[in-house]
Amino acid sequence: MKAPQSFVQEKVPAGVKEISYVSGKLHLTAWLSTTPDNKKKMPAVVFLHGGFSFSADDWVAAEGFVKAGYILMMPRLRGENGGEGNFEMFGGEVDDAIAAGSYLATLPQVDTQRIYLAGHSVGGSLAILASEMPSPFKAVAAYSGFARLPLWLAHYKNIAPFNVDLPDEQKIRDPYRYTSTVKAPLYVFSESANTMAIPVNAEFCSLVAKYSVCKHEVITGNHESMIAPAIVRTITLFNKV
Repeated sequence: MKAPQSFVQEKVPAGVKEISYVSGKLHLTAWLSTTPDNKKKMPAVVFLHGGFSFSADDWVAAEGFVKAGYILMMPRLRGENGGEGNFEMFGGEVDDAIAAGSYLATLPQVDTQRIYLAGHSVGGSLAILASEMPSPFKAVAAYSGFARLPLWLAHYKNIAPFNVDLPDEQKIRDPYRYTSTVKAPLYVFSESANTMAIPVNAEFCSLVAKYSVCKHEVITGNHESMIAPAIVRTITLFNKV
């Protein structure tokens, strides 16, 4: 099953190149910002787009990282945009996100001690799950994610590629079950317009904070307008790690 969202074949813009990366047996694609022709090591960030397909608008939304001197990689995950693999809805996509970070670690201009992960909406929830797995990421930021994913899944049974009522399917997708496994600093940002997510994400962060650094912040705005200020805040936090 492919990801349940339409897409168009986007033209690669100036300052960007399309690359391939490997996740398990899958060969997936991503956009990667080009870098200056020098020997300077740079910080890098994997950015997980919202929804279930990639568009050029997602890249534009995350360009604040490039302007701040980061190498930006935006992967297409399994089953998205006609790519290899099957849509798993918060399953193997987590592995793909981590594989993208491992790809960045192979690039000569990337400072391997400064590889980070950020994501928005669906990508924010994936970032939370990825923070609970071994990875090359030194810190993780989630924008408009939702830490109590079984509640979210209950509203999207029509597109799930599995039976969302099965306990085992819920278990592997519930960040609340794995709060003790978060090792790198985790920054969770909720938009002020989403009054349902704020208490859920705040509670989740308080549980994670028993084991690792986790900070929850509310950003003024809606689902989309919160991205730019959240990135500005994230860059400040990442630069301190």
